[in-house]
Amino acid sequence: MLASLFPSLSEKETAFWFCCAVLWLFWVFTGFLKNLFTNPTLMGASDFELQVSKTVFVHEVIFWCVKNLGLPPRSKALPKVVLRYYRHQKLMGTYLHRGKIITLYWGSHSTIREVINTLIHEYQHFLDIRKDQDSREYDKETALLGYYKNPFERRARQVANRWENSCLKAMTKKGLLK
Repeated sequence: MLASLFPSLSEKETAFWFCCAVLWLFWVFTGFLKNLFTNPTLMGASDFELQVSKTVFVHEVIFWCVKNLGLPPRSKALPKVVLRYYRHQKLMGTYLHRGKIITLYWGSHSTIREVINTLIHEYQHFLDIRKDQDSREYDKETALLGYYKNPFERRARQVANRWENSCLKAMTKKGLLK
């Protein structure tokens, strides 16, 4: 039957292209199913639509953090924020204490809620990890307990989970989200 559709192809070539088409369909279909079960926006969980640029939104969330979580003692400087648009293989965000730099990997997030949670999480690191001594303590705890049990990480997750709804409401109220 396929040979009649493509008379110029040999039987082997037809079989080859048929197998390629089947594999492609399988790849597309399994990717769709994966998204269906892992992407909350496809599962019916409502997310929000940005009404401003990603850069403006990220800076507004950081300003919200300053207002609601405060600045470190004896500091008036905000963290620097680097926005990367691509999806990082492993990370959603990072904090580097030496330059006081928060990096957000926008492409690693599937919802605005996740973006907010990550920014609050990294801002908490900005508050907690101020000096080389703090950074060494962080590394020591990670080596002893692992990333997920590290007290710095546990605190950052706790703070982010506690405040994400409040920040989300504030961003919506400001008209940054719809």
